[in-house]
Amino acid sequence: MTSPIILSTGSLFNFDLDTAMALAAETGFDGVELMVDWRRETHHLPHLEKLMARHNLPILAVHSPFASFPPGWKHDPVSLIQHSVCLAESLGAQTVVVHPPARWVRLQSVVLAPQRHWKLSIPIPVAGPGALGRWLQQELPHFQAQTAVKIAVENMPRRWLGPWQLEPYHFNNARQLNQFQHLTLDTTHVGTWRADLLEFYRQIKPQVAHIHLSNFNGHEHQLLYNGSLPLAAFLAELTKDQFAGLVSLELGPTSLQAEDEVRLRKNLRDSLAFCQKALAPLDSY
Repeated sequence: MTSPIILSTGSLFNFDLDTAMALAAETGFDGVELMVDWRRETHHLPHLEKLMARHNLPILAVHSPFASFPPGWKHDPVSLIQHSVCLAESLGAQTVVVHPPARWVRLQSVVLAPQRHWKLSIPIPVAGPGALGRWLQQELPHFQAQTAVKIAVENMPRRWLGPWQLEPYHFNNARQLNQFQHLTLDTTHVGTWRADLLEFYRQIKPQVAHIHLSNFNGHEHQLLYNGSLPLAAFLAELTKDQFAGLVSLELGPTSLQAEDEVRLRKNLRDSLAFCQKALAPLDSY
């Protein structure tokens, strides 16, 4: 039995959730990963239950919010994780994806001038991993023991300034990630590291509970067959290792060509077929 192949609703964030789930069901995915954000439809339980019934499609994973916050939820990062786990339990989801603490935050502003304007994004360093880092290291094990939902810390992208690598996140290498019981391995983020995907997977293999799958060609979240990452070999290794978690396609509206209805559906079907073929046991041929 191969791992369930699901679609992250973040892949289609430009659509409403009903449309995203309809597309996932129509093109054959086993379920979805719910990206929680400020929109009520992404965290209102009765509405989510109606969508699952309408499309006969389960929400198998929940991505804790990180860029915008649901009204009514406390906005500190620990509370956001706790809210997400409660939502996942109610939905019957098996995994909650969480980000490690950032090393800096961005101060964004717009400079206006006659007939022109500039958008500024200035990185502001953060002192240490903060309350989220302390919670992940000290309190997450106890919290995890109280729930069947796997709380899986995600590896994050790195940036480059010429030949110099910049690390925007704490706990973002194999040694540091291995302290956590469950991990989400994001393939396109490994691509930004200019690292060997298979070697990184082998270093954290026992903790990997969830996969975010997409390729990297200098840009993140590309179609599986458009980039430099050996995704077919990676998926085959998951099958060899009898990986029991979820494989979640986390693509982007641009790479999916979401503005074109025909191309969007074809790209979703082709991406699913790529996974199904690569994950199939060798004795199935």
